[in-house]
Amino acid sequence: MDTSFKAVVFNSEHKVLLGTNPRSEWELLGGRADPEDRGPEDTIRRELFEEAGLDIVLGSIVDIWYYDIAGEGRVAVASYLAEPASDTPLTASHEHGKLAYFAVDQIDDLQLPGRYKTTIRRAQQLILSQREKGIR
Repeated sequence: MDTSFKAVVFNSEHKVLLGTNPRSEWELLGGRADPEDRGPEDTIRRELFEEAGLDIVLGSIVDIWYYDIAGEGRVAVASYLAEPASDTPLTASHEHGKLAYFAVDQIDDLQLPGRYKTTIRRAQQLILSQREKGIR
């Protein structure tokens, strides 16, 4: 089974970064490991730079779940908190038709798989919990 490493990127306005995939769904950015990646962190940083031209600061893991893609099979999805390392403008690659930041209260109106919605809300709760404890 393949694993896809995703980033739940929240910007300074507390909006989450999403991109459209070839199935015309919105999704979190990230992807599968390349042989030169030393671990999930390398994979996520590389993928975000390739897909959006974005350098990120990576945080803690949010969750891991299975996603069944019609005609492709099952993939494990591991999601990590992240934030942009700078105010660099986004640059979409061939992998995503569109890139945009959305407020969490907007995601229910998007064609976005339900587990991504759960992950985004879980990430938002994790951030709030960390702030309460004085953790960045």
